[in-house]
Amino acid sequence: MRIMTAKLAVLMVLLSSQVKSAEDIRFTRPEALKPAIAFWTRVYSQVDSLSGYVHDSRNLKVIYETLHFNWYDSPKLQDGQIERAVEHYRKALLALAEGKRDKLNEYERKALSQWGDDVSPEQLKAAADHLRFQRGQSDRIREGIVRAGAWETRIRRTLRDAGVPEQLAALPHVESSYNPGVESHAGAVGLWQFTRFTGRHYLRVDNVVDERLDPVKSTDGAVRLLQRYYSKLEDWPLTITAYNHGLSGVRRAVEETGSTDIGEIVQRYSGPRFGFASRNYYAAFLAAADVTRDAEKYFGPIDREPPEDHWVVIVPRYLPASRLVQQLKLDQEMVRSLNPSLQDAVWSGNKYVPKGFALRLPGSTGHQIIAALLNRVPGFEAQLPDLFYRVEAGDTLSEIALRYKHSMRDLMSLNNLSSADQIRIGQKLRLYTAAVPEAIQVAAMETVREGGKPLLVEAPDEPSQSVLSVR
Repeated sequence: MRIMTAKLAVLMVLLSSQVKSAEDIRFTRPEALKPAIAFWTRVYSQVDSLSGYVHDSRNLKVIYETLHFNWYDSPKLQDGQIERAVEHYRKALLALAEGKRDKLNEYERKALSQWGDDVSPEQLKAAADHLRFQRGQSDRIREGIVRAGAWETRIRRTLRDAGVPEQLAALPHVESSYNPGVESHAGAVGLWQFTRFTGRHYLRVDNVVDERLDPVKSTDGAVRLLQRYYSKLEDWPLTITAYNHGLSGVRRAVEETGSTDIGEIVQRYSGPRFGFASRNYYAAFLAAADVTRDAEKYFGPIDREPPEDHWVVIVPRYLPASRLVQQLKLDQEMVRSLNPSLQDAVWSGNKYVPKGFALRLPGSTGHQIIAALLNRVPGFEAQLPDLFYRVEAGDTLSEIALRYKHSMRDLMSLNNLSSADQIRIGQKLRLYTAAVPEAIQVAAMETVREGGKPLLVEAPDEPSQSVLSVR
């Protein structure tokens, strides 16, 4: 028995070492990336969003100064402080490049101490062009760890079941700090920060349901995207980099450098779109994985949010949201918070909750009771259709909104407009049928029947919809 136990112990050691080796191969840490990993570990664990580093963007060992802001300082005031500090170091580096070594000011002394006395003028001139400020993120990472308690276990299981490394559950820390409602300047939203364009390849993204906002559905989409990228690149460091830089961009980097080693690519590739964020994305991921895995080491005890407790019920018909929550005797805002992918149009009554939608409801209510109640809600076999208005000369978005009883916000959101000035003659603007006064709809149909210039005509690319083509 002792011999068998000893053999079993040896086997377990061998198996564990094989697993470790597999992980090392999966997420390699090239020597060239170690300064970047250390830098992002500091950013994620040592400095919060009211402070940050003035540093060299190419050599992340070089940190000239840590700036600190007051909580009451405006963004403009903070930006001014950053710009002044960067300019001081730029002048200092250029002065040092000219050979200055005597009577150094504070910035010149700090800059020289970072590079050493044997630094060349060329290095110093290059450093003057590589100055950058990185704001700290320790508070955001800690908040993300708290929020991740609600979904991370399920996300890891989803990744694992799909054959994707579950360590990729750290990616939402880099992307969104596990905030499902955050939106980037580029319009990317959700835990996994899908843009509308990319999201539509993997998720439902429209004016009724936007699955980018749902932590579970968006994870399913992210898994499919990561699987696709890995099938093309066959390397996880490159796949993770492609998540930020795009598949074609990483392929171009591999082709131009002749290497699949992420360390070599980061050092040698200088594509026009391969900027600081893309170059550092894999290192930032590794740092986020390290910090969040050993969160207590960096932040002390953390009280994480508990996993979401809810039932999922498949909606049997197209249902008005107001009737649904009324029948279930539930608070609408609570149901809405459990179903973030349902858009404003559903809650305002301009659209129905779609048939077949996986509706989350509080776990405190018995699922059998919920299912029985849902079947009693008066529903419909089709969704409320949209109308389309064709823009004419002289139209403005505000006038169209007023005429058809829409808010400007609804019109802009419904038509994915970032500015009210984006409309053009001949453009089709989507309208909510429920919002258009019934008198206008009846008058439009009468005009069509009488053979006059049509107010409603069928849209060729939306056969089930209609177009309001004139006033």
